[in-house]
Amino acid sequence: MIYNKNKTIRTSHGVEKCYSTSIGFIGRVHDVEYLQPNGQWGSVGSRWLINEMDIQMIIENGFKSAIL
Repeated sequence: MIYNKNKTIRTSHGVEKCYSTSIGFIGRVHDVEYLQPNGQWGSVGSRWLINEMDIQMIIENGFKSAIL
């Protein structure tokens, strides 16, 4: 399990490059969990950032995936 520095966000997934071009890529973590007020962990979906492979950076600052 990998946590953010405040131990309020975690994931057990690695980073995948889900789209790549000659000028960059999208790094995506498949599933992220947030610590809920009741002390339980709840899944909130995937997170992604452009040109980033650091898991902690993505889970803390990444964008939510959109449902199209």
